Amino acid sequence: MINFHSNSVSGSPCLRSWILVLCLGSVFAIDQRTCVRAEEQHSVIKFQDITENAQLQFQHQSPATTKRHLHLTMGSGVGWLDYDNDDLPDLYCGQGEEWRRSKKKKSDDSAIGLSNRLFRNQGKSQFQDVTTFAGLISIGYSMGIAVGDYNHDGFEDLYVSQFGRNLLYQNNGDGTFSNVSQVARVDDPGYGASCTWADLNGDGLLDLYVVNYLKIDRENYPLCSRKVDGSRVYFICHPRYVRGQYDVIYRNLGNGSFLNVSKKAGLHSEPARQGLGVFAADFDRDGDMDVYVANDSVANQLWVNNGHGVFTDQALVAGVAFNRAGDREAGMGIAGADYNNDGQLDLYVTNYYGETNTLYRNEGALFFLDVTDETGLATPSRMRLGFGASFLDLNNDGWADLFVTNGHVHDRLAQLGRNEPYEQEPQVLLNQAGQWFRNVSQQAGPFFQKQQVGRGSAVADFNRDGLPDVAVSHLNGKLVLLENRSETPNQSIGLQLIGTTSNRSAIGAIIELKVASENLTRYCRGSSSYLSADERWVFSGVGKNQGPVTVKVIWPEGKTEIWSGLRPGRRYTLIEGASDSQDLSQIQR
Repeated sequence: MINFHSNSVSGSPCLRSWILVLCLGSVFAIDQRTCVRAEEQHSVIKFQDITENAQLQFQHQSPATTKRHLHLTMGSGVGWLDYDNDDLPDLYCGQGEEWRRSKKKKSDDSAIGLSNRLFRNQGKSQFQDVTTFAGLISIGYSMGIAVGDYNHDGFEDLYVSQFGRNLLYQNNGDGTFSNVSQVARVDDPGYGASCTWADLNGDGLLDLYVVNYLKIDRENYPLCSRKVDGSRVYFICHPRYVRGQYDVIYRNLGNGSFLNVSKKAGLHSEPARQGLGVFAADFDRDGDMDVYVANDSVANQLWVNNGHGVFTDQALVAGVAFNRAGDREAGMGIAGADYNNDGQLDLYVTNYYGETNTLYRNEGALFFLDVTDETGLATPSRMRLGFGASFLDLNNDGWADLFVTNGHVHDRLAQLGRNEPYEQEPQVLLNQAGQWFRNVSQQAGPFFQKQQVGRGSAVADFNRDGLPDVAVSHLNGKLVLLENRSETPNQSIGLQLIGTTSNRSAIGAIIELKVASENLTRYCRGSSSYLSADERWVFSGVGKNQGPVTVKVIWPEGKTEIWSGLRPGRRYTLIEGASDSQDLSQIQR
């Protein structure tokens, strides 16, 4: 007997409806729930595209070739960094290029249009292009962006992976950067995808993890085609049939140079795979940094650290190599957060069209469950090809929501008789108290009703209004800056962590907040999403709470410190080793 009634999930009013399905003479009931949290009744999720008004004029250059060279379809990332330490996050945009480079000498004006770009945040939602002054003119196909202070001088540096030799830009502290890629010995010549800074051997210095994609270069480039109506038509090659390339670990030697320790670290213990996304964190809470890699159409990898910078792949036993059906998926981007507020870091991976994006819930003890279906994330993603993905608390209610960019890699599928759109709408998925996610894209603004070829996404509160905003890169299209204009009575608290014994960027730190009767866990991350990097400040929604917040920081080096009496609606800088002496009035922004 089926009992039709209303109920609640975690105190939320819910309407339960049933769909009756007739299958082989039997009737099955599918339970669907529509839940609305009380605080959500007063929140309206809304984004505004302010790119033009903000003076952010950036056009990604990646025109397709007749022979459909594969790397031209992958796009470039975006990264937030406060390069001038003025407490406003600036924006760095990766650029593509044409397949055939012009041999003509470029003028400064034409070169900057083909270069990666740095836009300085001037406040009041205005940005200024400072690429030339900063010494960042670079022509090439850039992919991943990683932000971190690798030399502990107090200024954030940039690492950029490329289709070709990678780049390391040292921040000089005077508004300019120096290209130290060769001197530092990190100019890997492979096909770099996502990259991240993380202290992988526990010595307090930021190391580099670079995900490589395919074993191809300009002289050895696979091309794929077939006859269609008597004519030869080229399509991008499936990555499963192109050799993968080993990822690279560069150990920071502390003297301005790095050492390639990839083999010694264990990365060559299994065949090279076709990697795209990366996320570094202490997944097993044993005090060292592990690395999760999303691979394209082959098993994902979870490199677990033995405490000394040597890794073994435990993705299969941890439940994050495949989806719940045991299928390998085409992993693109990765987002990580404690989406259900149980104190464990969960993972969200974007995948190919016809698959679903996958949410892996961390059960503790290095074991994850694929909970994509039961959290409502399967249906919105199945008919999308996901790339960038970001966890962010859109309305500051204390629950991590999702932003996803979408767009296909094939633009000639119609010639193969496949009805899959090339341009696709981005999505916003609202977290319903850790139980499931509701697709609110149609109500979130005009940007989410427009089909486009999305790639990277990066989160920052660029205007310091307490709400997270998003920068989005598009393949062969314009950069978009989305200002969060959601209406909500909730507040957030902002935390900037500065390591002393630990790496200065505090990448890998775990933050535990006591907000009234609630416990929230947040993370100081390196790179995430797809080829991109969020700003270094950590923001956490605290709902309508007006009372004091207690913050416990577990630093990457293992030291635990507690700050009490922090207030919602404000931002604080927490320095490692100074919790007993720091005056809250001095650390408040």
